[in-house]
Amino acid sequence: THAMGVVAETAQRVVVMYAGKVIEEAPVEALFANPRHPYTQGLIRSIPRIDTAATHKARLEAIPGVVPNLLRPPPGCRFADRCRYAMPKCRAAVPPLIDIGAGHKVACVLVQDELVPAQ
Repeated sequence: THAMGVVAETAQRVVVMYAGKVIEEAPVEALFANPRHPYTQGLIRSIPRIDTAATHKARLEAIPGVVPNLLRPPPGCRFADRCRYAMPKCRAAVPPLIDIGAGHKVACVLVQDELVPAQ
């Protein structure tokens, strides 16, 4: 579902998929408190907020671009063509789903780069 508000109220654990690939998995509280994949972040920013609706008329965020052709998916991360943070290595290989702690898993080179110690 794209009804992230419903997910927040009913699920204990969330698996987010994009173009047929799991890109993030976490306990519901962790996912909504700290979404790590850019697609998950965009989904959460698109949730209407009733707590500020009366005083602040904010436009809901739309994720630009189109879903890739799943018969011939692009190389690398399937979200790369729509991602504002995409870089060449995003298109070079499919990022693995890695555990970043407490059962929170993410398939994104941005998060993986944060976990690699500086040399």
